[in-house]
Amino acid sequence: MKAFAEYFKENDMTYRRNTILQFGESWNLIGNIVLANPGSASPLSGVQAGSILKIREFYTKYRHGSAFNEANWFEFSIDPTMGFIEKIFSGQYVGKNLELNGIVQLFNTFNVRNQNLQDAVNKIGIESNLLFSYGVEKYFHDKPTYFGFSNEVLNNEVLREVAMNIFNNSSEAIKRFNFQIILFIIQCT
Repeated sequence: MKAFAEYFKENDMTYRRNTILQFGESWNLIGNIVLANPGSASPLSGVQAGSILKIREFYTKYRHGSAFNEANWFEFSIDPTMGFIEKIFSGQYVGKNLELNGIVQLFNTFNVRNQNLQDAVNKIGIESNLLFSYGVEKYFHDKPTYFGFSNEVLNNEVLREVAMNIFNNSSEAIKRFNFQIILFIIQCT
Protein backbone atom coordinates (compact mmCIF):
# COMPACT_ATOMS: atom_id res chain seq x y z
CA MET A 1 0.00 0.00 0.00
CA LYS A 2 1.08 3.54 -0.77
CA ALA A 3 -0.54 6.64 0.67
CA PHE A 4 -0.73 10.00 -1.07
CA ALA A 5 -2.53 13.13 0.12
CA GLU A 6 -2.70 16.85 -0.05
CA TYR A 7 -0.84 18.40 2.88
CA PHE A 8 -1.10 21.97 4.10
CA LYS A 9 0.38 24.05 6.91
CA GLU A 10 -1.60 27.11 7.92
CA ASN A 11 -1.39 29.17 11.12
CA ASP A 12 0.49 26.50 13.12
CA MET A 13 -2.01 23.83 12.01
CA THR A 14 -1.44 20.93 9.65
CA TYR A 15 -4.14 19.52 7.40
CA ARG A 16 -4.28 16.35 5.34
CA ARG A 17 -7.07 15.88 2.84
CA ASN A 18 -8.04 13.84 -0.22
CA THR A 19 -5.99 10.84 0.86
CA ILE A 20 -5.49 8.16 -1.79
CA LEU A 21 -4.52 4.65 -0.71
CA GLN A 22 -3.08 2.76 -3.66
CA PHE A 23 -3.00 -1.05 -3.65
CA GLY A 24 -1.24 -3.05 -6.36
CA GLU A 25 -0.60 -1.38 -9.70
CA SER A 26 -4.07 -0.17 -10.69
CA TRP A 27 -5.25 3.43 -10.33
CA ASN A 28 -8.94 2.56 -10.76
CA LEU A 29 -11.27 3.50 -7.91
CA ILE A 30 -12.34 0.46 -5.85
CA GLY A 31 -13.90 2.16 -2.82
CA ASN A 32 -14.11 4.98 -0.32
CA ILE A 33 -14.09 5.47 3.42
CA VAL A 34 -15.13 8.50 5.46
CA LEU A 35 -13.68 8.84 8.96
CA ALA A 36 -13.26 11.54 11.60
CA ASN A 37 -9.89 13.19 10.95
CA PRO A 38 -6.37 12.41 9.72
CA GLY A 39 -4.35 10.55 12.30
CA SER A 40 -0.65 10.00 12.72
CA ALA A 41 0.50 9.45 9.12
CA SER A 42 3.29 11.89 8.31
CA PRO A 43 4.44 13.29 4.98
CA LEU A 44 7.53 11.41 3.80
CA SER A 45 8.40 13.29 0.64
CA GLY A 46 7.00 15.00 -2.38
CA VAL A 47 5.34 12.65 -4.85
CA GLN A 48 7.60 11.25 -7.56
CA ALA A 49 6.94 12.35 -11.14
CA GLY A 50 5.42 9.02 -12.25
CA SER A 51 3.02 8.92 -9.30
CA ILE A 52 2.02 12.58 -9.60
CA LEU A 53 1.07 11.91 -13.23
CA LYS A 54 -1.10 8.95 -12.11
CA ILE A 55 -2.74 11.07 -9.40
CA ARG A 56 -3.48 13.79 -11.96
CA GLU A 57 -5.03 11.16 -14.29
CA PHE A 58 -7.07 9.82 -11.35
CA TYR A 59 -8.36 13.34 -10.66
CA THR A 60 -9.26 13.82 -14.31
CA LYS A 61 -11.20 10.55 -14.35
CA TYR A 62 -12.86 10.58 -10.90
CA ARG A 63 -12.85 14.18 -9.72
CA HIS A 64 -14.40 15.82 -12.82
CA GLY A 65 -12.29 18.95 -13.05
CA SER A 66 -11.47 19.48 -9.37
CA ALA A 67 -8.56 21.80 -8.79
CA PHE A 68 -5.27 19.93 -8.80
CA ASN A 69 -2.03 21.47 -7.57
CA GLU A 70 0.82 18.98 -7.57
CA ALA A 71 2.81 21.13 -5.11
CA ASN A 72 0.27 20.20 -2.39
CA TRP A 73 0.71 16.43 -2.83
CA PHE A 74 2.98 14.27 -0.69
CA GLU A 75 3.61 10.60 -0.12
CA PHE A 76 2.71 9.66 3.46
CA SER A 77 3.73 7.05 5.97
CA ILE A 78 1.17 4.32 6.62
CA ASP A 79 -0.58 4.66 9.98
CA PRO A 80 -2.51 1.93 11.87
CA THR A 81 -5.89 3.19 10.62
CA MET A 82 -4.76 2.72 7.02
CA GLY A 83 -3.89 -0.88 7.88
CA PHE A 84 -7.41 -1.35 9.26
CA ILE A 85 -8.84 0.12 6.04
CA GLU A 86 -6.90 -2.44 4.03
CA LYS A 87 -8.37 -5.23 6.19
CA ILE A 88 -11.91 -3.88 5.71
CA PHE A 89 -11.65 -3.73 1.92
CA SER A 90 -9.84 -7.07 1.61
CA GLY A 91 -12.53 -8.76 3.70
CA GLN A 92 -10.18 -9.97 6.43
CA TYR A 93 -12.68 -9.06 9.14
CA VAL A 94 -15.24 -11.44 7.60
CA GLY A 95 -12.88 -14.34 6.89
CA LYS A 96 -11.86 -13.42 3.34
CA ASN A 97 -8.55 -12.34 1.89
CA LEU A 98 -9.16 -10.48 -1.36
CA GLU A 99 -6.16 -9.08 -3.18
CA LEU A 100 -6.68 -5.36 -3.53
CA ASN A 101 -5.68 -3.67 -6.76
CA GLY A 102 -6.75 -0.05 -7.08
CA ILE A 103 -7.51 3.10 -5.14
CA VAL A 104 -9.42 3.58 -1.91
CA GLN A 105 -10.20 7.23 -1.26
CA LEU A 106 -9.99 8.25 2.39
CA PHE A 107 -12.04 11.30 3.31
CA ASN A 108 -12.47 12.88 6.73
CA THR A 109 -15.24 15.00 8.22
CA PHE A 110 -12.54 17.46 9.20
CA ASN A 111 -8.95 17.65 8.04
CA VAL A 112 -6.91 18.61 11.13
CA ARG A 113 -3.98 16.19 11.22
CA ASN A 114 -3.76 14.98 14.82
CA GLN A 115 -3.85 11.43 16.14
CA ASN A 116 -5.44 12.69 19.38
CA LEU A 117 -9.05 12.98 18.25
CA GLN A 118 -10.24 14.96 21.27
CA ASP A 119 -7.44 17.50 20.78
CA ALA A 120 -8.31 17.74 17.08
CA VAL A 121 -12.02 18.24 17.85
CA ASN A 122 -11.11 21.11 20.16
CA LYS A 123 -9.64 22.94 17.15
CA ILE A 124 -12.77 22.97 14.99
CA GLY A 125 -13.54 26.57 15.91
CA ILE A 126 -10.62 27.91 13.88
CA GLU A 127 -11.24 29.74 10.63
CA SER A 128 -9.92 27.87 7.59
CA ASN A 129 -11.40 26.69 4.31
CA LEU A 130 -9.19 23.59 4.72
CA LEU A 131 -10.99 22.49 7.88
CA PHE A 132 -14.04 20.57 6.62
CA SER A 133 -14.66 18.12 3.78
CA TYR A 134 -17.81 19.42 2.15
CA GLY A 135 -19.18 17.76 -0.97
CA VAL A 136 -16.89 14.71 -1.04
CA GLU A 137 -19.86 12.40 -1.63
CA LYS A 138 -19.89 13.40 -5.30
CA TYR A 139 -16.58 11.52 -5.68
CA PHE A 140 -17.86 8.14 -4.39
CA HIS A 141 -19.00 6.93 -7.84
CA ASP A 142 -21.25 4.28 -6.24
CA LYS A 143 -18.22 2.26 -5.16
CA PRO A 144 -18.34 0.50 -1.76
CA THR A 145 -18.17 3.29 0.79
CA TYR A 146 -17.73 2.82 4.52
CA PHE A 147 -18.52 5.42 7.17
CA GLY A 148 -16.83 5.31 10.56
CA PHE A 149 -17.53 8.04 13.09
CA SER A 150 -16.61 7.98 16.75
CA ASN A 151 -18.61 9.48 19.59
CA GLU A 152 -16.37 12.56 19.42
CA VAL A 153 -17.78 13.24 15.95
CA LEU A 154 -21.35 12.16 16.58
CA ASN A 155 -21.61 14.09 19.86
CA ASN A 156 -20.23 17.30 18.35
CA GLU A 157 -22.97 19.34 16.71
CA VAL A 158 -20.75 20.81 13.98
CA LEU A 159 -19.01 17.54 13.07
CA ARG A 160 -22.24 15.53 13.25
CA GLU A 161 -23.79 17.94 10.74
CA VAL A 162 -20.82 17.55 8.35
CA ALA A 163 -20.96 13.74 8.69
CA MET A 164 -24.74 13.67 8.19
CA ASN A 165 -24.50 15.90 5.12
CA ILE A 166 -21.93 13.60 3.54
CA PHE A 167 -24.12 10.56 4.20
CA ASN A 168 -27.46 12.20 3.34
CA ASN A 169 -26.10 13.59 0.07
CA SER A 170 -24.66 10.21 -0.96
CA SER A 171 -26.40 8.21 -3.66
CA GLU A 172 -29.13 5.73 -2.80
CA ALA A 173 -26.74 2.90 -3.79
CA ILE A 174 -24.25 4.05 -1.14
CA LYS A 175 -27.00 4.28 1.48
CA ARG A 176 -28.24 0.76 0.62
CA PHE A 177 -24.68 -0.58 0.85
CA ASN A 178 -24.32 0.86 4.36
CA PHE A 179 -27.74 -0.42 5.41
CA GLN A 180 -26.64 -3.92 4.35
CA ILE A 181 -23.50 -3.55 6.49
CA ILE A 182 -25.60 -2.57 9.50
CA LEU A 183 -27.86 -5.58 8.98
CA PHE A 184 -24.81 -7.85 8.71
CA ILE A 185 -23.38 -6.48 11.96
CA ILE A 186 -26.71 -6.96 13.73
CA GLN A 187 -26.89 -10.57 12.52
CA CYS A 188 -23.36 -11.23 13.78
CA THR A 189 -24.07 -9.94 17.29
